[in-house]
This record gives sequence, structure tokens and C-alpha cells, in this order.
Amino acid sequence: MYGARPELVQKNWVKSQSDKKLGHHLNALSSSAKASGMKSHEHDDLLLDHSNSGLMETENEMERTWKVKQDEIVESSAIATASKAFSLKLEEFGPYAVDYTRNGRHLAIAGRKGHIGTFDWHSGRLHAEIQLKETARAIRWLHDESFFAVAQKQYVYIYDKDGLEVHQLRNHVEVTQMEFLPYHFLLATVGNAGYLKYQDTSTGQLVAEMRTKLGSCQTMAQNPHNAFIHLGHQNGTVSLWSPSVSKPQVQLQAHRGPVSSIALDPSTLGTRMVTTGVDGTVKVWDTRKWAVLNEYQFKKTPKTAAWSQKGLLGLGWGNHVSVFKDLQRPGQNPRMPPPPYMTHTFPGTAVNDMRFCPFDDVLGVGHGSGFTSLIIPGAGEANFDSLEADPFEGKRRRREREVNSLLDKIPFDMITLDTEMVGKLDTNVMKAEERINPDKPGYKETPYAQKTRLDRLKADGEHQEDEEEDSEDDEDEDEERRKAKKQARVEKADAKKRARGRNSTLKKMLRKRRRNVVDPQTVALKEKLERQRAATKIAKQNALAQKSAASGTAGALDRFGFK
Repeated sequence: MYGARPELVQKNWVKSQSDKKLGHHLNALSSSAKASGMKSHEHDDLLLDHSNSGLMETENEMERTWKVKQDEIVESSAIATASKAFSLKLEEFGPYAVDYTRNGRHLAIAGRKGHIGTFDWHSGRLHAEIQLKETARAIRWLHDESFFAVAQKQYVYIYDKDGLEVHQLRNHVEVTQMEFLPYHFLLATVGNAGYLKYQDTSTGQLVAEMRTKLGSCQTMAQNPHNAFIHLGHQNGTVSLWSPSVSKPQVQLQAHRGPVSSIALDPSTLGTRMVTTGVDGTVKVWDTRKWAVLNEYQFKKTPKTAAWSQKGLLGLGWGNHVSVFKDLQRPGQNPRMPPPPYMTHTFPGTAVNDMRFCPFDDVLGVGHGSGFTSLIIPGAGEANFDSLEADPFEGKRRRREREVNSLLDKIPFDMITLDTEMVGKLDTNVMKAEERINPDKPGYKETPYAQKTRLDRLKADGEHQEDEEEDSEDDEDEDEERRKAKKQARVEKADAKKRARGRNSTLKKMLRKRRRNVVDPQTVALKEKLERQRAATKIAKQNALAQKSAASGTAGALDRFGFK
């Protein structure tokens, strides 16, 4: 059936409605095609090794992987892999912040003293190198390598691939950390003022601005699964934010002191989070129930943390970088961390920032003396999705992907903790119409308590519809309606003018007196009120006549008052 012309498919479908044999045959073909597709998918999964592929393994129990140096790895690796380990000596402009593009092809570094560099690190081709001559706190790539944002001394600036300034975001003041949401085209920033701001990079509008009320913020991370922003504050609090809500969705006390770094695990769809504190503690959290899986104590304060695509956790503390396989597994001492998978030391310089390169076994470390690329076997995902992020895409494919991503842009108000929210919506329009239409078999009457006041009056028979109500096309009624609206506007303006300089109580009374909206509900209420008043008046008259008759003081004509 694949590759058949649409008119033939439509003709066969029409014939199958009358021919049962043909219908069964087409259903069998469809089911067999689905089964073959599932079998081929399972076959591909069998060919792909999802275990700990690419990790270093020891030959005996006495060997330790963390004792293997980077020089030994480079010597025993292929030429293409050995070229990925390099170091940039830039002692005059450090410490450096680091960021990779989503496909892992391009690298951006930013020195605290204003040195900016972007390049294709696979081929070694430099894109742009800028000396800003002012403080640069953070750097982030946008949707691709065409643009990148730099958090400078006062504002955030956006540059193109050649290093030319494109935009100046004056709403983002003294920014310390930035994150870019690729599916929503949102640049999230937070700074010394304590305001979290979202800038739409496709339209240039400031989407949201929230005051955290927790002071200056130096730590930010995003959950790649649900696009929530995680902020670490100076009082040890971790808060989760979305641009559609002005308050934190989740707020928890993670540490006793300031939070130094936050990282989300992409291999578990963001269900694992690690937080580090100035007190030297490292906690691994389960974001589904916000419980601490493990807690460890380090000798020095971990400055930065990063998860790889295969679940390796890198921690930078002091002048050391330690990569762990699984901190979730408890060791012999609950407070001491297990032996690391790999380690590296930078003599005489402190680690400032680090990032795992997507789809590659590389860890980029920014420190006070420049930038260093470390080879971490088994850190990157080997099987990439070319429709999602392609490290080998060309110029034409990049343009197509950029257009498609703009067309498929997700609205920011769909960022929720419940990622299954879209699947829970009622997409069956026919069932909804059946529930509304009383002629359909699936119709369900609305309970009396859930009806509107007008529907309740209609159900009680107290609402009297105007039989002489004309259609909307009646010109006379439209003319009267326009006159009534004009008169209402005049009266409203006069009442507003009279209310100037008076107290709020008088304004409230005037607002009540100005209410002259006439609708079926108001008419029904007024008629019901008149009937109640008439019934009350008659009851009072009857009660008075009965009382006079019983006391003997009734006149000759009082008996005619009884009804």
C-alpha cells in the first residue's frame, strides 16, 4: 500500500465500505505493515548497544580507571580522537566560561576580562574573536552557531557568527547566568538584581519578568525534558520557574549555605538533579518526588557540575575535575563519595566552568589559565538523531532546520511540570458535540447546580422570553440599541464627572446607580422581584383583615379583603 496514488487509495476505501472481503484484505495489509515496522524498530534496538558502551574497563581488580592520565589516553587513541584533546593558554583573560552548540560542533569561550572566542573546534576554524574591554560573565549559543549571547558588565549583547553586534538587551541588567530554550526560542537570564527574565529571540519581545525575592542569583540550569529553569539562591534554596507563572512552581531547601551549582541528567529525562553547596555537600535528587537519593561531603567547595548524555557526572572543585559513573549508588561510607571514574588536575589554577560536548567523548573545562578539552571515554551519545541535532549538517540543511524549528515553535505557556498535559486533552470533537447536542445518543444533561442563573430560571419556568424579539438583522432594533449604548456612555461620563473629589462610598453608590444594563437575566430577576413584592403585600393585607375580624373591630366592608 506504500507509494499508492491518493485517488486509488480513496477509490479502494470507498469500495471496501460495500465489499467486506476487500475491507478485510485492506485491514490485513495495514496490520502487517504496522507489525513489520515494529519488528524492524526492535531489530535496530538490538543492534544498538545501550549498555555502558565506550567506558574504560580495568583488566583486574587492582587497577583503577581514575589513575589513567590524559597523556596515556591520547597516546593509545586514534589520531582523530587524540586531536580532540587540546589546551588554550589564555592566562591574561581568565577565568573562562564555556558553551557548546546542540550538535556539539561549535565551541564558545568567554573570559571574565572580556575575551570572547567562537570556533568550529572539530576543524579548528575560528569564527570570531572579540576583545570587549569589559567584564563578560557568561556566554550562550542561541538556536545554532549563527548567533550567541554574552552577559557583559551591564547589559546582554547578541552577536552574529562574525562577531558583529546585532542587539543590545537593555532590559537584562547585570546578568550572571543565562540559558537558552531551543524549542521555545527563549533566552532566560538572571542576575544580581534577582529578576528572572525571558526574551523571545524570534520576535525580540520580553515575554516574562519575575522577581525571585531571594536576592542575587549566581546559579542557573534548565531541565531539557520540560524546559523548567532551576535557580540556586544564596540562602540554600532551589526554585523552579516557568514563564507562564509569576511564582516558583517548586521551592525546596537544598543546602544550609549558598548553592554553588545545579545540573540535570539528560540520560534520565531530567528526573535526576545534582546540587552542590558552598559547605562542600553534593546532593543527588529525584525530581519526581523531590527526595535526596544520596548526599556526599567533599574536601573543597564544588564550583561547577555537569551531566553527560550517558549519565556521567563531572564535578569541578578547587583545581580538580572528577568524573563519576554513578553517585546514586551508596558507598562504604555514606558521607564520602565513591571512587571517581576519571580525574584531572590543573596545577595552580581553579576550575570555573565545564560542559560535556554533545555526541562526543569530550569534556570542555574553563579555568583561570584558559580552556582545556579532556577526553572522557563513554561520555557522549554515539547515535544521534539528524532531525534533532546533526553534527555534520551543511549550510542548506541548517537553513531548512531553522525554518522548521520556527514553524514548530512551542508557545511558552505550554511549559508545565506535567509533560503529559497535551496528551490528556480531549481531542475527540465528535464526542464533545454529542455531549452538547441533546439529539445525540451521548448527550448528558448538565446538573442543576452547575447551570447558569438564566438556565435555572428557564428550568423553573420563571423566565419569560419576549415573543416579539426580533432577529439581529432588524434595523429598527439595531438603531435603538445604538441609541441606548450612546445614552449609557453619556450617563457614565456624567456620573464619572460628578464623582470627582468625593469619597469611595459615594463612588460605590453612583456605580450601583449607573448600572443600566438590560439582559434577559436582569429582566427575569426584576419580574420575579415584583411578583414577590405583590405576594408579600397581599399576604400582609389578608393578615391584617383576619386580625381585625378576630378582634371584632372589623368594618362592614373588611370581609371583602379576603381572597
